[in-house]
Amino acid sequence: MPKIEIPLKDFLPLAELENTDNLESLLESLKAELDGLSRDTVKIELNDTNRPDLWTSEGVARGIRCLKNGAEPHLKSMKDPVHHIEVDDSLAEIRPYIAAFTATGWVVDDAGLESLITAQEKIASGFGKERKTAAIGFYPLDRISFPVSYSTSSPDTVFHPLGEETAMTLHDVLLHTETGQKYAEILSGFRKFPLLTDTTGAVLSFPPVLNSSTTGRVTSGDSGLFCEVTGTDWHTVNLTATILACNLEDRGAVISRVEIIYPGGKTTVTPVIYSDTLTAAFDEISEILGEDAGELDIRALLSKMDYSEIDVGENSVTAVMPPYRRDGIHPRDLMEDIVIAIGLNNIKPVLPSDYTVGSAAPVEILARSVKALLVGAGCEEVMRPVLTSFEKISTLTRTPEPPVKISNPMTAEYGVVSNTLLPALLEVESSSGHAAFPHRLFTVGEVLRRTDGRFCTTEVNLAVTAGDSDFGSVHSILGIICHLRGLALSLRPVDDPRFIPGRSAAVLINGEEKGILGEFHPGVLEAWGITVPVAGFELPLESLKV
Repeated sequence: MPKIEIPLKDFLPLAELENTDNLESLLESLKAELDGLSRDTVKIELNDTNRPDLWTSEGVARGIRCLKNGAEPHLKSMKDPVHHIEVDDSLAEIRPYIAAFTATGWVVDDAGLESLITAQEKIASGFGKERKTAAIGFYPLDRISFPVSYSTSSPDTVFHPLGEETAMTLHDVLLHTETGQKYAEILSGFRKFPLLTDTTGAVLSFPPVLNSSTTGRVTSGDSGLFCEVTGTDWHTVNLTATILACNLEDRGAVISRVEIIYPGGKTTVTPVIYSDTLTAAFDEISEILGEDAGELDIRALLSKMDYSEIDVGENSVTAVMPPYRRDGIHPRDLMEDIVIAIGLNNIKPVLPSDYTVGSAAPVEILARSVKALLVGAGCEEVMRPVLTSFEKISTLTRTPEPPVKISNPMTAEYGVVSNTLLPALLEVESSSGHAAFPHRLFTVGEVLRRTDGRFCTTEVNLAVTAGDSDFGSVHSILGIICHLRGLALSLRPVDDPRFIPGRSAAVLINGEEKGILGEFHPGVLEAWGITVPVAGFELPLESLKV
């Protein structure tokens, strides 16, 4: 989970706190924990990965202010754009998106500069997936001549990177600087690299790697900033810019939009003011809380969570989330914020009126039995999230059926629901080349499948892969399981784009086709960066039921 360390002399005034006496309880309402407190600094661990706005000192301070005083206006006084950025079409397959704004009227001090750097690194490394989907750059505004050009350039292009003593080519930055080596993989395979330049031709930065030493060094005393966010995911880029704009506005800066001109004349203005709206019925809120929602001051509670345009009707409430949040996708999210605003410790506990004896679900009992057999066969369990990316399932693994997409994902990395578990094991295998072979991995988890092209069904599946192994290796593992569970196993040849032709088969349990088994195609292994043969199988867990 993200951790931030904040100087108290900066944080307490931002949060409008006189001291740290109630800080621990206030942080609990923000899904955060007090990780350490000294005379000069506070260490905070954030437990909500859906709220990147809280990964900054300004975000935590804002949350505390709202809990105490109610909702605040955000980006209501933004100025219309006077600057623009021109985006070149050569970036389409490399790093196509950019958002930007300017911030004036606030003089950067030492604490503010430290906060900018921390926010830049925390958001870009976590929410921005190690700068792949979003990377951030800050620049002194007075050193830039607009318009700015966002284009590509030859690896031989020379500029003076921040923190280096001499000018270097883009290629040498990736090879010989610590930051370049860390993020070189993002640009691997491209013949040209992204570059931000101003109208004089001066280099602003080499995104997502390093700023220029001449135009990209922010210091205490700067009174105007230019901020840009580049990346591969549109929503991540724009939400990041909006969060940063709100942060700087909280410090007293005046935010001005920047116009982005994309190839073909398409234009957009950033930062985007998001206004996601949620509605929840009072009877559902009452059911969750265990008390009558009509007796609560819903408007005041949602105001403490920084909601605006709160409309309390006869049977429901509708409210708009603050622009720096995009984690609301269901009425339960609105209900959760109401519960947080009340305070979990303030909800009266109610003892259950019916007493029952609990037990594990039948599918869990089956899973435990199968897991025990797999461990006995020398396999190791891997646990992976049910959400993944379209690229991992369809592009890298060549799964025939497309996964079910999420209409409003936080990031493309978690944009679909898994319909197969094999990509999760291949992803682990791709990172395990240093470990002694053979690898025998398995996972048990939920998948969401389409039926008749319209409806979706959830089933619990089992998947097994064996690294540095062939068809016979995984066939023998499956044979052990079926034998020990008293099931008849047979195979029937079948083609599947994930596997080598002639080296894959349908799995039949007691004569019924249940799953697939085979040796992965070299193209799949190459796409995942795996250098050894891998075989695997997948089938519904229920098919192993005795």
